[in-house]
Amino acid sequence: MKLVALLPVLLFACALFVVPAHAQTTVTDHTFDYLSATIAFATSALAAGWAISKAGSAGLAGSAEKPEIRTTAIIISALGEALAIYGIVVALLILGKVGSI
Repeated sequence: MKLVALLPVLLFACALFVVPAHAQTTVTDHTFDYLSATIAFATSALAAGWAISKAGSAGLAGSAEKPEIRTTAIIISALGEALAIYGIVVALLILGKVGSI
C-alpha cells in the first residue's frame, strides 16, 4: 500500500529529470512523449523489483526444503528481471520516435 502512494511522486521526479535531458527541443513539443517514456520505465522497474522480491524469497524458502528446485527458482527470478528490460526497450522506442520527428 505504501508503494502505491509513492508511485506518483516517483513518476513526477523521473519526469523532472527526463524532460530537461533533451534541451534541443522545446518542452511543450514532446512533453507527453517524455512522460510516457518515464511512466513505461518507472512502472516496469517497480514491477520488476516487486516480482523479484516475491519470487526470490519464495524460491529461497523452497530451496531450503528441496534443494533440487534451486535452478527453477533462479529462472523464475530471471523472468521478473526481464520486466525491467522490457520497460527500458519501450522507453527507448518512445524516445527514438521523438528523436526522428
